[in-house]
Amino acid sequence: MTTSTKIRAVGNSKGVILPKKYLDQCGIEDRVDITIKDNVITIAAAKNVVKKKWTDFKASTKKEKATFVPNTFDEKDWTW
Repeated sequence: MTTSTKIRAVGNSKGVILPKKYLDQCGIEDRVDITIKDNVITIAAAKNVVKKKWTDFKASTKKEKATFVPNTFDEKDWTW
């Protein structure tokens, strides 16, 4: 299916309005992947990319205990 549409100014950029029926047919909701190859622009539904949160990172890190590494400073120079 081929359709012609006008390119519109959107701020300092340009945009194309995509009809809802095309978006529904392709499963596009709110994010897209854009690819350019041989002067052809391809717009496809974005792959499910889950943005990580700080809590995800914190939960995934292992808690490591510090190990004591003997050294000459601790053995000779340090006093309480």
